[in-house]
Amino acid sequence: MDYRDIRSTLVSKLKAAEDRAGDHIYFYLTIDGRDFRVGKLSHSFRGQAVDYVINDTARRLKLRKREFVSLVDCEIDKPQHERIWRQRDP
Repeated sequence: MDYRDIRSTLVSKLKAAEDRAGDHIYFYLTIDGRDFRVGKLSHSFRGQAVDYVINDTARRLKLRKREFVSLVDCEIDKPQHERIWRQRDP
């Protein structure tokens, strides 16, 4: 999985807002009227994503790593993700 896959998943599949104004690119997702920061990538990231970025993004999306990989691979869609989110969000 590369950084473009992560960005594409957040922006295209989950419809996360992208903020490129600062030193990093931040991604914000609105669920049930509340905004959550669900991703952070450096402007300079290229190539294969390192594990800590994948794990951090998965954690922020309230997914396990394998679930996040399934989301990127289109095995989980936005409604399924939101259902998982609601089950795991206290």
